[in-house]
Formats: sequence, structure tokens, C-alpha cells
Amino acid sequence: MKNGLSGIKLNSILKYIFLSAAFFGVVFTSAAQFEKDTLTGAFSIEQCIEIALKNAPSIKIAEGSVRKNKFDVGDARASFLPEVGLSGGYYIDKTYNTFEWNENHYDLSISASMQPFNSGRTYLSIERADANLVSSVEGYRLTKMNLIMEVISRYYNLLKSSQILELRNRTLEQKQNQLDFSKARFELGMVPRADTLKTRAALEGARVDLHEANGELLIRRAELNEVMGLELDSVVSIRDIELKEPNIPEFDSVLTVAYSYRPDIKQQESSISAAKYNMMIAWINRMPTLTLTAGYNVYAEKFAFEGLPLNRTNLDDNSDWSVGMNLSFPIFDGGIKSRAIRKANIDLNNARLEYEDLKRQVELEVKSAHINLENASKKIELTERQVASAEESYEAALGRYKNGLAPITEVIDAEVAFTEGKVNFINSKYGFLEAEALLKRAIGVLYDKEGPE
Repeated sequence: MKNGLSGIKLNSILKYIFLSAAFFGVVFTSAAQFEKDTLTGAFSIEQCIEIALKNAPSIKIAEGSVRKNKFDVGDARASFLPEVGLSGGYYIDKTYNTFEWNENHYDLSISASMQPFNSGRTYLSIERADANLVSSVEGYRLTKMNLIMEVISRYYNLLKSSQILELRNRTLEQKQNQLDFSKARFELGMVPRADTLKTRAALEGARVDLHEANGELLIRRAELNEVMGLELDSVVSIRDIELKEPNIPEFDSVLTVAYSYRPDIKQQESSISAAKYNMMIAWINRMPTLTLTAGYNVYAEKFAFEGLPLNRTNLDDNSDWSVGMNLSFPIFDGGIKSRAIRKANIDLNNARLEYEDLKRQVELEVKSAHINLENASKKIELTERQVASAEESYEAALGRYKNGLAPITEVIDAEVAFTEGKVNFINSKYGFLEAEALLKRAIGVLYDKEGPE
């Protein structure tokens, strides 16, 4: 009986020694070592952005708007060019009522006409179309920046969730080792059964945390797939982003850039220009207007069907031309033109007010983004210190527990603080990277191409 008890005792001691070695080998994972375990994969953030830009319907809509406004510019400029037309027909009437192929039954003419001057309406229409084109190009830039920001945000969220899941896996492994370790000490009579129960409860809590982290990862992956235009269940591997030394620019300098480069600012400036041209056109419509026209017409049926030689004499005999000048004075139209001027003036004032309001909104957005970036930079420093302090506290508690100087609850509490410190550091890292991107978007330089090809 004594020999049996001695065997059990020896086995417990050996098990205790083995678990101690395994346990201490796992738990001493520093924050620096944790950060070196970066994710690797197929897609960089630039590649994800490129995929999203190719697949997003909003980008295609914005490109279509730009193309449409380019057509409008072409239409406006075409008003300066002559119009050339060809017309012809075959006719039967009361006098010539039999089917014959002669000049009494058909005609063919080529005509050209143009309006070289109409009191500036054509010029103003071109300028207005150019302003609308600029507005659509800036709208295209704005759409791209918003999409890129969405990809960046979801990319960082996926990286963050991936690393937190990895951390939860490690924590679960540590909790399992703690449970085995406390069981071995309990069998040796070194700790009460309460230690085993407490470590078991901590293990179950770690399983819950792992389950939540896994669900969070699946959601974040689906969100990135959605913005990239991929199937939601696609498994996309992504690369981690290196955290560089924070470089925070001065607020006044970034605000100046925002006022001069933000697409919505430029878009509103174009809206003001278009409203000005609308006002000018409305005034021209109310004033006396001078219009010059010119036309030239060739009766071509004799040249085409009767073999008449094409020479200067025949051309003069079978053509005519006209040049006209028209001066019109509006007298009464029920107040339509007068009201058009008033409406154009309201539109212009509204555009200017919207511009001033937008500038205030931009200043607030840039200010908020700048403050958030400063806070995010400070948070990285604070969480790094939190992790270092929590790790030191955890190691001390573990050492005291090993020597029987501290209860298991002290180790559990210290480990919770250590784990949460790591989670806070992960959140602060990607929070800073996202804050950098948000500041770039706020000043309009997140994407600096001028427009679609």
C-alpha cells in the first residue's frame, strides 16, 4: 500500500515538473514577441483597393456621369460649327400624277447653315458645360476617396480581428496549461481545490472570448469581401501593415490643403461658376439680342440624276445663299424672363451659401481628424506602457503563485490585465493607421488622380 502511494506521489511530482516547464514556456510571451507574429497573405491593401475600384457600381456610375458631361461640352462647342444636311424626296401631285423618274417628281438638296453670333449664349453655354464637367470629375474623385476609405477601414478591422483571434487562441492555451498546472499542484496537496475550480472557470471564459473573436473575424472578412465586390464567404488572406513612426502635420497646413484640394470644395466652386453662367444667360434672354446667321443651299438633283456638269455656272444657277442679321426686343412674356433672372439669382446665392457652409464643415472635419490622429498617436504610447506594466505584473504574480505566496486569483487577474493590454495595443495600432487615412481623406489627398481615363 505504501509502495502504491509512493508511486502516485512520484507520478504527481513528475507531472508537476513537466507542466511547470510547459506552462512557463507558454506564458512568458512578451508584447514585442506578439507584435512580430504578423499576418501574411496574398493581398496587400493596395491590391484590395484596386479590386474594389474595378468592381464598385458607384465608381462606374461616377465614370458615366463624367462621360455624359464630356458629351455635353462637345454639344455646346458644336454650336459654333456649321450644320450640313442632305435631303431629298420623290413626289406625286395633282399635276404630275404618274410614276416617272424626272425632275418634276423628285428633288435633292445639300444645305449648310451656321450661327456665328447670338449675343454670347453659345460661349456661356460652353463655359457652363465646362463647369459641370469639372464638378462631375470632382464627384468622381470624391466617390473614389470614400470607397478607398471604406476599404482601408475594413482592411484594418480584419487585421485587428485576426490578431485578436490569434491572441485569444494563445490565451486559451495558457488557461488550459494553468488548469493542468493547478490540478497537478492540487494532487500534490500544494493548493486547495478552489484553485482548480477558479482556473477551470477562467478556461471557460477564454473559450467564450475565443468564440466571440472568431465570429467577429467572420463578420470583418465578409465586410471586406462586400466592399471589394467578392463573394461574402470568400477566404481572403491579407498582409499586415507596418506601424511607422507617427508624423503629425500642423493643423493650419492641412487645412490649407483641404481648402485647395478637397473634391467637394472644388465641386461646389464649379456649382457657383455654373450658377453665374445661368444668371448671365437669363439676363441675355431679357435684353435685346443680336443674332447673325448664314446659309448655303445646293439643289443637287440635276447634278445627281440628270448628269449636269459640276462647274461654277451650273453651281450658281442651282444654288442659293443667305446671310442674315436679326435684332429682337422682348416686350412682354408674362414675366417669364424676369422670374428666370430671379430664380437664377436665388440659385447663385444658395450655391455661395452652401460653399461657406461646406468650408465650415471641412474645417470641423479636418480639426476632428487632426485631433483624433494626435490622440491615436498618444494612445499607442500609452498602450505600449500598459502592456509592459501588465506583463511585469503577470510575471510577478506567477512567480509568487509558484512559490505558494499568492492565490491563483492573483495570477488570473494579472493575466486578464495582460491580455486586455495586448488587445488595447492592437486596437490602438490600427486605430492610428485608420486615423491617418481619415486625415488624408479630410484634406482630399487620399486619392490624387484627377479623374477617369
